[in-house]
Amino acid sequence: MSEKIDFTKVKRARLTKTTPGIASFKNKEQSMVDFIQKEALADQEKKIGITWVWIYDDKILVGFISLAMFSIDRKEIPSEKRGKYPYSTIPSLLIGQLATHDEYECNGIGTSMINFALSEAYKSSQTIGCRTVALHPLENAIKWYEDHTPFKLIKRKEKLDIMYFDLLTKS
Repeated sequence: MSEKIDFTKVKRARLTKTTPGIASFKNKEQSMVDFIQKEALADQEKKIGITWVWIYDDKILVGFISLAMFSIDRKEIPSEKRGKYPYSTIPSLLIGQLATHDEYECNGIGTSMINFALSEAYKSSQTIGCRTVALHPLENAIKWYEDHTPFKLIKRKEKLDIMYFDLLTKS
């Protein structure tokens, strides 16, 4: 049973060394726990990606999302969806990692993080160029993305699958 959240007590912030709740973060995917506890800050220092955290009641890390730059090979987008994009790669914002604390699932945190990523991508599309938002979904998360987000799945044979959202799409 997940804990109910009062969203008026949730704050979004950039991950720092003093972010509360990192040590007690729980998720079914150990790789997500390892990322937030061992890798996220190092990635920020190396300018690989920035992790944003959702903190509840100033002490509980209830979710995080990591954002980075990316590109999608235009040939991987279904031809009926790619339009007249003139270049071989499509500039994208990558959702590198996204996880919600196990005890706070089904409260809208994941949706809040996706909306934040889409907002950041729209801002980037106005200042530096960004056409899509992309992610590499875990197999057990594909259904959630299909049900709760505008992302479309691209199955790939020899690479990680991609889900993407074209910012020119009205959604």
